[in-house]
Amino acid sequence: METGMNPYRILNFVVFSILVLTLPVNAASLQKENIGTYGYIDWLNQTVYATGMGLAPKDKRNSDQAMALAERAAIIVAQRNLLEVIKGVHIDSRTVVEEKLVTDERIVSNIQGVIKFCRVEYSKQLSGDSVEVGVSMPLTGRLGGILFTLTERAGDQRKANGASDDLEGRLNRLERRIQMLEEEISGLKKTSLEKERLMILFQELVAAWQTYAVHKPFFINAGYASDTELSAIRNQMNDQEKRMAAFSVLLTDLSRRLDTLETGKEPEPEVRPDKQPHQAPPYTGLVIDARQIGFKPCLKPNIFSRGEQLYPGAYVDMAKALKSGYVRYFNNKVQAQQSQRVGSLPYVIFAEGTPEGDRSLALDPESYEILKAVIESPSNFLRECRVVIVF
Repeated sequence: METGMNPYRILNFVVFSILVLTLPVNAASLQKENIGTYGYIDWLNQTVYATGMGLAPKDKRNSDQAMALAERAAIIVAQRNLLEVIKGVHIDSRTVVEEKLVTDERIVSNIQGVIKFCRVEYSKQLSGDSVEVGVSMPLTGRLGGILFTLTERAGDQRKANGASDDLEGRLNRLERRIQMLEEEISGLKKTSLEKERLMILFQELVAAWQTYAVHKPFFINAGYASDTELSAIRNQMNDQEKRMAAFSVLLTDLSRRLDTLETGKEPEPEVRPDKQPHQAPPYTGLVIDARQIGFKPCLKPNIFSRGEQLYPGAYVDMAKALKSGYVRYFNNKVQAQQSQRVGSLPYVIFAEGTPEGDRSLALDPESYEILKAVIESPSNFLRECRVVIVF
């Protein structure tokens, strides 16, 4: 009979206790992004929170009136702190709200006007004559409408002030212009060559037809030819027919290519009965697992594959984005997959990296074709912002 505790059991108990105690803390720290001492951003609920304190005036004999004034003062301070929290919100990988508020006072006044409608989460009296108030504001809706426009203005400003007008940008534009001219010249040369090939092909085709028309009936009907010679002649003529058939196919292809070069328009693809057009995959949403790459949330994360930004795009329904956000965040993958936002058949994928800083995502190259097909389909779930990120 054992009289003491097994040291291995003690070690296992300690390790288990550490895991149990630290996991909720880590999840909470990921969910909430603290902004100084003013408050925090709750990315799972896409809401900003702040607190404020107010003191009751000393000259008020009525305690109820004094505490009401203290609460009002606390709300004003909390709203001011809420503005500071909003300044720390990352809209995308490039844009932080504070950077734009410095250059545009109108945006500050617009946000201040919206903050007046913030929600009072709690109000409690502290020791003495002070009151603490907590307030919150969703990052969607009216506030989201203001914040989302900051990225559009940022893009317009980059174009207006010539952010790409440095030496590298000018060289890139010059290179594109030269490439366009080279393609035009190459197209003209190619057109001339195709016309020459067509003339030669017509001559060969006419000669082949003449040979076939003149000799085949004569040899086949000639009575003096032996069976062996007649069989050889038939084989030769059959080969000639195959050559002419190949000429005909090549002639059709060259004619099509020549029409394309001269008109600049691609012919409509032929749809065969046995080959239906490509159908978009029947997915209802997108779930991205970004837990292993150091990703941090933002309102409008740019999602790339093969170096191309696939989401968000110009196809996004802004009404949907304002109402429910461009994305929704989870720290539980099972809950993310079962979310109503992504429907019954979500496309689940792991993120591979953060190409534009830790608030952007890169997907594997295989997802490119799938998401491009989704974007081009009438049932584009990305248009309705059916995107969930696990972090």
